[in-house]
Amino acid sequence: MWLWECFTPHPPVLLPEVGRGREKEGAKTAEAMRSMAKALSSAVPSILLVLSPHSPFAGGITFSLADDYEGDFSAFGAPSARLAFPGAPKEGERLAAGLSGDFPAVAAKSKKIALDHGALVPLYFLFGHEEGKKLPGIILANPIGLSLGDSFRLGRRLMDISGEETWGMVASGDLSHRVTRDAPAGYSPVGALFDSMVEEALKENDPSTLLSLDDKKVMQAGECGLRSALIFLGMAEKRRIRFLSYEAPFGVGYAAAYAPLHGAADLARETLETFFREGAGRAKGRAAASRKFPELSEKAACFVTLKKNGRLRGCIGTIWPRRESLAEEIGENSLGAAFEDPRFPPVKREELKEISISVDILSTPETVPDLSCLDPAKYGVIVEKGGARGVLLPGLDGVETAEDQIGIASRKAGLLSPEGASISRFTVKRIGELG
Repeated sequence: MWLWECFTPHPPVLLPEVGRGREKEGAKTAEAMRSMAKALSSAVPSILLVLSPHSPFAGGITFSLADDYEGDFSAFGAPSARLAFPGAPKEGERLAAGLSGDFPAVAAKSKKIALDHGALVPLYFLFGHEEGKKLPGIILANPIGLSLGDSFRLGRRLMDISGEETWGMVASGDLSHRVTRDAPAGYSPVGALFDSMVEEALKENDPSTLLSLDDKKVMQAGECGLRSALIFLGMAEKRRIRFLSYEAPFGVGYAAAYAPLHGAADLARETLETFFREGAGRAKGRAAASRKFPELSEKAACFVTLKKNGRLRGCIGTIWPRRESLAEEIGENSLGAAFEDPRFPPVKREELKEISISVDILSTPETVPDLSCLDPAKYGVIVEKGGARGVLLPGLDGVETAEDQIGIASRKAGLLSPEGASISRFTVKRIGELG
């Protein structure tokens, strides 16, 4: 499942080791990159697809797969700034093979591949270079051989990736290199116009003007990030993009934006904020927030969990959808978790800034014959008997065995024993807050 994708610039001068003071001229972009890193730090994917227009290229979208990736900024006078990441070559081979029928895709594998600055700069900001930090497995690809239409379609297609792994994507690319008179590639009046088109497309989540660009204007813009931007927009279609910044401090346009897979936890928070701010009843607070999250239009059951200082502060949910959309389900359950969990007093307005929110989106429950079909790390359980019901989510601290799980769910149902009870299992997609 995808956790997030981001669109980033890649100027090495933003690194203090490289800039030696000049990085201050790009302070707006550097701050956006740090904000992005903070927002995404709570959701480190197991696999990271990195699109760089400066990585090896052999046509179409070129995948450079390796067991290990490493690189430094020696070419920019800072050899001490080094990064190393594990690769995910098997997953990369599967991805390239799956795309090859519909897109021009080339894949080559090596033991070790050097990362170019198009990959190194965003990785530096997103994951730093502290030892011991959790790192994703990398898949490196160069998309510059794709048409504009294929780039957008590829983004859409990437969203079909499924499986137990979690994924993220860095779409790296600078905008026009010809924005000002002192730009490194020379000035073109198309430069600033092109950048304004990309900025508007990211802010409005609308690729239409970019898809209509002709080759001449693209060439005049002198860009290296258009295809990365279109792949990002294809993935983020119908979702809310967090646009962070645009500037052109050295005559080169830099834009930064990201999009989490779901705004589920954001919706829960916004529902509570609206309720406290307007004090106009739960229906209005729920509806006002849900209109902003079109990606949550499908029907699904969910649980909303509130924690304060790491301890449970409220949790309410449904195991079958009761409302017309997941957005409405989240809105109602977030209000329930804050004000109707009988184990806790109602949440006060001043508490909200100290509370973290997560949303568990449930699959359809399925009945199981015995405990051998359960795994408390993977499945939640429902225990039902005589009209009583107990529900327990998966992945809870201290719940190590199926017996533990069934015992707790039985007690929540008020049952002395699970004997004779019906047991069902379900999976969840757990969405925490990003930024």
